[in-house]
Amino acid sequence: MKKLLLVMSCIACSYVANAQGDTLLFENFDVDPTGNYLPFNSGTDTQWVNFDADALPDANSRPQEWFWSEGGFASVDSVDACLFSSSWLAGFLPGNRNWLMTPPIVISDASAVLSWASAPRQTPLYVDGYSVLVSTTDNIESSFTDTLFQAAQYLSGSGFDFSAYTFSPGFVHGQDGTYIEYDAGSDSARFIGELRPFSASLAQYAGQTIYITFVHDADDDNLVSIDDILVTGTLVGISETLGDQKVSIFPNPATDKITLSYRLPATSPVLVTVYDVKGSKVMQQSKGIQIAGDQQSTLDISSLAAGSYNVVLNAGGSEVRSAFVKQ
Repeated sequence: MKKLLLVMSCIACSYVANAQGDTLLFENFDVDPTGNYLPFNSGTDTQWVNFDADALPDANSRPQEWFWSEGGFASVDSVDACLFSSSWLAGFLPGNRNWLMTPPIVISDASAVLSWASAPRQTPLYVDGYSVLVSTTDNIESSFTDTLFQAAQYLSGSGFDFSAYTFSPGFVHGQDGTYIEYDAGSDSARFIGELRPFSASLAQYAGQTIYITFVHDADDDNLVSIDDILVTGTLVGISETLGDQKVSIFPNPATDKITLSYRLPATSPVLVTVYDVKGSKVMQQSKGIQIAGDQQSTLDISSLAAGSYNVVLNAGGSEVRSAFVKQ
């Protein structure tokens, strides 16, 4: 039986911007990343994995695995796109199982936190559920034995009153009256889901390397969306930041080059180091001695694999850090 671990809902709309600590993993789905995802898991994959475990065709010819789309529903994302999954299978068949697995994440201490956002296409009628699971060994499905979060799915009922419904165990999107929009133009959608932020502590995995998976395991409902998957914590091998300097990265996500913008309080030698999500150094460049004031440095990242990275800028012994995503 899977262990049900503590999860807490993060109701602040700025949860991503306000997250503290190093970025261990981040995917905002602003552009389609799925071409870089592996379609099957081998057990020791270091990339994102996205696969359809049930192999059942979709009733509306949607992709059978998690898929990217700019076109959402309601206010599912007012700025960017999301990742979606469908449980409405051909012939109303049950058994939908779509797995979205992260790369391995090194959890060095108890400060680590997982944040994400989700929304169902509709609720309470045919509301989709999903599970957030954790493995401490590999990314084989049976190894995900810890349940970090469970969103409930529709079982029975009709009408607009949530109390007239039965749901599977877990959090029911929209039941508290928030993050939903009334749908006056449909007799089946009832309420349309808006992206709702969540967060869960990963403190229990301190000192371990974990995989996290989002499993769309609803039967014969409709659609669910996932966005802004973020893991923060302490990056292995990087000392604490000194000073209050800031560094910004543009563009982000990027494909070939990034530009770092920062202000130096004094003339000093500048060293830029890039770390992957495991804390391994993958790139380092000396930028020479730069004078005090606003500065910019360009970094060629074309040789890096797709994924999330942390940049540490060392100027005269003071370190500042930021994160970027390579597409």
